[in-house]
Amino acid sequence: MTRHLSIAVLLALAAALVCSLAALAAQASELRALKCSTGTEYRAEVTRMIVTDQEYLRRLEAQTRPVAMVTVTAYNADPAQTDSDPDIAASMRHVRPGTIAVSRDLFDKGWVFGRKVRIEGIGIFEINDLMAARHDNSVDIFIGSNQQCLAFGKRHIRAALLNI
Repeated sequence: MTRHLSIAVLLALAAALVCSLAALAAQASELRALKCSTGTEYRAEVTRMIVTDQEYLRRLEAQTRPVAMVTVTAYNADPAQTDSDPDIAASMRHVRPGTIAVSRDLFDKGWVFGRKVRIEGIGIFEINDLMAARHDNSVDIFIGSNQQCLAFGKRHIRAALLNI
């Protein structure tokens, strides 16, 4: 009886091995087909799949708009304009040119540390800091000198949260 059981187990294992090899061969042929297709064909197929995916479109519509009219000002690492450690941002990284601070209402809407923001007519910046709680719908660009900050002034500009 045990001999018949051992033979049955060996046959089952052999069948499983054959099935696994067949599945691997099928996957290999699919990979070869993908390698042979051009990048534009692949991108076109992916685009078609995304556009026809209704759930994906519903999620896109449900997202908050990533474009807003904001008040844009400038700041520097002056202790009068910051907390007790002016060289460290709220993200716990050093403040530097090319970064911005955002108001807490924008932060709550997904404008979080590390995300990129395009400010119309000015450029693309990385969110690195938070503004004081008294500010709403505002962005503060880090600029090195106090004179440049004063020259920048206060502007109302469109800003867009980027997905890069």
